[in-house]
Amino acid sequence: MRYARLAAAVCFVSLGSAAPARAQLRSYAGVVAGNAHGTSTFSCATSAYSIGSPWFAGLALPTDGSAACGLNGVVDDKSAAVGPLVTTAKATGPMAGNVGNYTGTAGARADYWNLGVRAEGVSTGLASTSTYRQSAAFASFAQDLVYTDPSVANGTAGITNFTFSIDGLLKSVPVAPYGQQGDIYFSMLVNNLLWNSFVITALDNGLPSIRGASSGLPGDFVVTPGTASGSATFTTISNFAMVWGTALHVEVAMYSTVSPCCLGASLTSDFYNSVKLTGIDAYAGSNAVSDFLVNTSSGQQLNAQGVIPVGPPSTTVPEPTSMVLTLAGLAGVGLEARRRSRRRLC
Repeated sequence: MRYARLAAAVCFVSLGSAAPARAQLRSYAGVVAGNAHGTSTFSCATSAYSIGSPWFAGLALPTDGSAACGLNGVVDDKSAAVGPLVTTAKATGPMAGNVGNYTGTAGARADYWNLGVRAEGVSTGLASTSTYRQSAAFASFAQDLVYTDPSVANGTAGITNFTFSIDGLLKSVPVAPYGQQGDIYFSMLVNNLLWNSFVITALDNGLPSIRGASSGLPGDFVVTPGTASGSATFTTISNFAMVWGTALHVEVAMYSTVSPCCLGASLTSDFYNSVKLTGIDAYAGSNAVSDFLVNTSSGQQLNAQGVIPVGPPSTTVPEPTSMVLTLAGLAGVGLEARRRSRRRLC
């Protein structure tokens, strides 16, 4: 089976204005393996991504469905308003001529402003046009943001950017002369514009490319033949337009798909403990604002340092002596109040 290789160019893509969920998490892990066969040869050899526009992610599955085409597959797909959401998948299936197997695993973890994915596969046989061998992971969230600051009037036009930390590994172990490609994407959808903020591509055993529409790349990533690993902090430079006091809808996704070719080839993408928000820049007109608050549709609050942590309720128990003094003080207050009341009645 031929998997379409999507161009990893970092760019804006304008999208339609569908009504989005105001606060939503999604965690998706899937693996498909085997040789497609069924009543309709054409539809079992024709595939489409199981997560569509704008992300172009998830498994590429036959249009008749995996089961109808005799494939082994697992898809764990969860959505909820409260996280974290965790999904996992693992499957094995035969390759061409039933010689060798594809074994794949995938996992995803989704929480607001904290995403992670991993996908891995090993192919020990040859592949034909009907051989499916793919692992995919996808984690995303959607959230409304409302920026406020005492010094900025609601309705003022502004811009905002986001800073993230990322770490992980993308590794390709090919078998010549066959080719394969692995990718990891971190993308944002703001104002119906898709912005690929961080992309790594490993093609065969060449030096992987790291690119992003952001600053601070590639950070501490180390690139060797077939492998990119390390960490980086990056800030989007997209200058997302927003209006102070008005909801800004943001969708963020991290995803990876691997499809090793054959004869012992493998692809590994592990960014499971990966993208986290570490800061926000906000402007009112051309003036930077530092002491702002961002309320979100999920109940979180953000500021210039990122997510404002919510501490657990206090569990401190007063010392016995402190309790006695407190009670004695309250009793004294009550006694004095009674005396004053009697004086007023006399």
